[in-house]
Amino acid sequence: MHMKKNSIFIALVFMLILSSCTYIEDYVPGQATPTLPGSSALKTQVPTVTLPPSATPEPSLTPTPTATRPPTFTPTPTVPPKPFALQPGAMIPLPAFSHASAGCTWMGVAGQVIGEDGQPVTNLVVTVIGTQNGAPAEWMGYTGSATVYGAGGFEIQLAGQAAAAKYTIQLFDLNGNPLSEVFPFTTSADCQQNLMMINFSPNLNLKPAVWLPLVEH
Repeated sequence: MHMKKNSIFIALVFMLILSSCTYIEDYVPGQATPTLPGSSALKTQVPTVTLPPSATPEPSLTPTPTATRPPTFTPTPTVPPKPFALQPGAMIPLPAFSHASAGCTWMGVAGQVIGEDGQPVTNLVVTVIGTQNGAPAEWMGYTGSATVYGAGGFEIQLAGQAAAAKYTIQLFDLNGNPLSEVFPFTTSADCQQNLMMINFSPNLNLKPAVWLPLVEH
């Protein structure tokens, strides 16, 4: 029994010696004992986030410049000439011979209208526009109503006193259609020029002919 205990003791001692030899074999004198790196020396590897590829924008279309079309020429409608115009040299200031007794207390415009056939034209409207006492005013007369100036004569009294003023005169038919352009004229304060004589004849721009009155012997 005593021998058995000794055998066990010897076996334990032998195993202890073997384990000591193994440790001594792993450790080499003069070599630093390896030290495990501390937690502070370990680098935390941050996972790399891979972004999904962004959609490549499609190139914008650059509009191709179109040729600028030249403006369309719209012809201005030609207004036909009016059938009557002033008779050349027939806008003359005169003394009011048809109202000689009135003296300076009468002022007006008178004349006549001659047609293409050289004959007086009646039943046309003569319109005069101007001012009276500082306000706009309009006067009307009719051809053929004042035969003292001819068969197609007209007369319009503008004021009860000779005065310098500006007016316009124009011919119309009985339906209000203009038969002439608007013609300006000026009156005078001279009592010897208190009648403005104005005659109308066919428009020479409408018919290239010169009208001459027939003279009977």
